[in-house]
Amino acid sequence: MRKSIKLFFGFLLVISGGLIAFSNEKAEAATSGWQSVYGVSGCKVRVWTDYSAYTSSATTIDAYAETNGQCGRLEYKAFRAQQSESFSSYSSESYSGYFSERTPIKSFNLNKWNTPIDMTLDSVYVSLLVYKASDPSKTTLISSLPVIVYKR
Repeated sequence: MRKSIKLFFGFLLVISGGLIAFSNEKAEAATSGWQSVYGVSGCKVRVWTDYSAYTSSATTIDAYAETNGQCGRLEYKAFRAQQSESFSSYSSESYSGYFSERTPIKSFNLNKWNTPIDMTLDSVYVSLLVYKASDPSKTTLISSLPVIVYKR
């Protein structure tokens, strides 16, 4: 009897641990890999988004970019982009500024799209154009991992 109870509780523990891990995975933030900045030796930037998938009730994608600490001051323009096989679209909503370590968190409104969302899109990105003010001709496009945005 005791062995059965121990097995039962062990089974419950394994199942509940799996459910917790599964539910956390769906709500996880997404961070891109480090991406090199053209013309700035050793400088790398990555982009963080608050989720990897956004439900139909979500209102914003919150994101920031951070450096590996070897960049100095970078200028940036951040925007939301979406791609599919038949079109590419860039949001008119954008943010500009500069950063050395991390940008402030920027919120991109999911209700302000250049194209209507009539399907689930899985190629939505937060992108930044980054460059040194001393040489704006050396611009690098840095993008988040693709996030899923469900039909609005």
